[in-house]
This record gives sequence, structure tokens and C-alpha cells, in this order.
Amino acid sequence: MSLVRTLRILASQRPSLPPRSIADPSRVRRVRHDHVPVTWIDPELASTATIVHLHGGAYVQGESRQTWEWLEEGARRAATAAAMIHYRLAPRHRYPAAVDDVLRALADMQRGAVLRPGRWVLSGDSAGAGLALAVAQTLAATAGEAPAALLLESPWSDLSREDHGEESLKVAARLYAGAVPRTESRLSPALGDLTGLPPVHLVGGDRDPLVHDGRRLIAALAAAGAEHEVLELPGSGHQAAVAADGPAAQEARRFQIAAVRAALGIDERAAR
Repeated sequence: MSLVRTLRILASQRPSLPPRSIADPSRVRRVRHDHVPVTWIDPELASTATIVHLHGGAYVQGESRQTWEWLEEGARRAATAAAMIHYRLAPRHRYPAAVDDVLRALADMQRGAVLRPGRWVLSGDSAGAGLALAVAQTLAATAGEAPAALLLESPWSDLSREDHGEESLKVAARLYAGAVPRTESRLSPALGDLTGLPPVHLVGGDRDPLVHDGRRLIAALAAAGAEHEVLELPGSGHQAAVAADGPAAQEARRFQIAAVRAALGIDERAAR
């Protein structure tokens, strides 16, 4: 990897705040949960309902403006608080830093009753979706407090395969995994135990480079008897809800918001 590329990646890793045009600063608060930075939007709603989000970026880049726009809109329309966990990123922090950070932040939120049992969902896009699945599996295996649902978009959930053809993902997988075999279940949670999960709601596009990754995960969920719901959008690419616009993106967002409301028992009339 070139020095310029490395510097750009490192610059993108600094935790950001949602732009003013997306969320007024009065609605935003940055805190640390067990030393892990977390940015909240409308934190006063957390005791009622929260979307905890894990951003994409192939484990080497931070959240984008599009991620903030998606999270603010989704939480506002679902009438929940939103929390973005700024987990550590490769190449400075390899696996399992990201998994450990999310688990520590969630445990601290639960100890402080910031997240209430059955009143939060865990979401992720791309690498963040794979990370969310790995975290949910860990919680299931350790009898930890589980989210009410998982929202996964364009999941990168099997780092052991390279049939997506994306060179940038191949490089990122090496940077994140290091010497750990990429078949390890918290690196490639699609290969792990999929029983005991909360309901999974998965969004993808049939032109997504990771579409086959998502389809294999869907098949594995079905084989494990895991409750799941899928929306695959014809003609859509990667991160259709987060990164796209137009009718397909809105369909994807409606699907996700409906899943949040159903999981948390939120009346549609409560939406803002």
C-alpha cells in the first residue's frame, strides 16, 4: 500500500460528528463508554429505544457523511436514540480490537442502564454488518444481553473468501486479520454459530460486489433455523440504504425502520 493511501486511511479514522446540516449540535453528545468513544443523537430517548450502529469502511475507514445521514433519518423516523460506536481500526489496531471495543461499549451502556433490555437494536453496514453479527454471536454464546434485532446491510461476513473481486477488500482483510486465520468465526461470522441470534433483517442489492456473501449468509441462517427477513433490491449496488438515493434507497430504509419499530414495539405515530 502506498504512503499516500495509508495517510488517507489514517486521516479517515478520526471519529467524526454528524454535520450540522444533518443533526443540530444540541441533539448530539460524544461520550466514552469504557474508554470507547460513542456519539449519540437524541440520547434522552435511549431509555425508550436505541439504534446502535457499527459503520462500514472495511475495518480501515471511519464513518462517512452518508452513514450519519442514514442513521439520523432512521432513528428520527423510528422515534429512537442513535449511538455510533467508534471502534478501533486497522492497520494500527488489528482484530480483535473492533469486536472488543463494541462489546466493552455495550457492556458499559448496559451497566449504566443507558441501554434497557429489549429496547435496542444493533445495526451495521458492510464490514460493520459483519462486526454486528460477530458481536451478536458472542453475546449469544456468553449469555450476554442481546439486542432485540439485528439490522444488516451489504454484510461482509466471510473474510476467508475473495470471490467478490474487490482488491481493496482483499487488502483490508489482510490489514485487519493479520496473522489470524480468516476462517476464525469472529472474523468471518457467517462461518460461526448462527443459532440463538435475535431476528436478523438483511438488506442487499443484486449488483452489490458482496451480494454472494450476503446470499451465503442467508442460506446459513436458514440452515441454522435462525429467524430472518431479507430485502434484495434489483439493480441496486453496495449499501443501498446508506449510500444510495432514490426509490430503492427509500424502500430499503422503510424496510429497516419497520423492522426497528416491530422489534421495539414502537407505534408508527411516535415517529418524528
